[in-house]
Amino acid sequence: MKDGFNRDIDYLKISLTNKCNLRCVYCTGQNTDFFDKSINKFLRTDDYKFIIKSMAKLGIKNIEFTGGESLLDSNLCELIYFAKNNCGIENIMLTTNGIDFYKEAADLKRAGLDKVNIAINSLKEYRYNSITRNGSLCDVLKSFNTALKLGIETNIDTLVIKGFNDDELYDFIEFAKNFPITLRFFELMKVGAMKSLFEAGYLNVVNIIDNVEGVTKILSNDKICRNYYKLDGSKGRIGVVSVFNDPNCWICNKILISYDGKLRLCTYSDKEYDILPLLNKPITFSEFMKDIIPYKPKDFDEIKNSITNRNINEI
Repeated sequence: MKDGFNRDIDYLKISLTNKCNLRCVYCTGQNTDFFDKSINKFLRTDDYKFIIKSMAKLGIKNIEFTGGESLLDSNLCELIYFAKNNCGIENIMLTTNGIDFYKEAADLKRAGLDKVNIAINSLKEYRYNSITRNGSLCDVLKSFNTALKLGIETNIDTLVIKGFNDDELYDFIEFAKNFPITLRFFELMKVGAMKSLFEAGYLNVVNIIDNVEGVTKILSNDKICRNYYKLDGSKGRIGVVSVFNDPNCWICNKILISYDGKLRLCTYSDKEYDILPLLNKPITFSEFMKDIIPYKPKDFDEIKNSITNRNINEI
């Protein structure tokens, strides 16, 4: 599929649930209670299979399963296997908080998982516990080690918050030096619960990494980060996700489907399209997608005055 700026749209991010087993300060409120105990009351496993199959026919080659916490969906292995073996999806990724990934990693790999994104916002147990409101860094690091042992390509995603974990940047950089991973620093955005943190917590991470001694900037081989950085002798590499300082909107190939059946053409835009009425209607679904993809925003400037109010667990 081509959008209105001739970008090849071949990456689909699929949210399986808005529920999570953590209550991170940048994502949900401390007392958030998911009253509905079902993992997802909007989309069933068969609905996701319809979406994946339909999107594959339209040219989607990369799928990222996310949440909330994607591992809460007990049918995740089934969906990964279906995407890889029944729909020919080339690259299947999973975004997780890592709390339980080590328990299911082997099954997920056998099903067809290629890559995992694990969120780690502090390498200090007490800080990790604080920002996640009682998450276990020990379990997350166990998941990290399991992914490496199984040969699953691994990204570590770190949201940088001034006054909280910015003094750990060099610890994370050293982490990337010692392991064959991609470390991605995310700058704060005025999205959902992050809005309350932005004024005090925003940090220009690109400027910091640009000035780290011994770091070489290398061209990106994907469309997530515009550039990567590598320390001399490093096993891993470092990227920064920033819409302010190093954007790559003009090569963005991604669209998203939220847990409640809303198509989003941009991660941060508040513009959504309801696809629930189109489920199990292959021709209608296909024609709708072809009609709507050309409206994908050109760049952040186009949507900066209409940023979504959804929390991160909802997109």
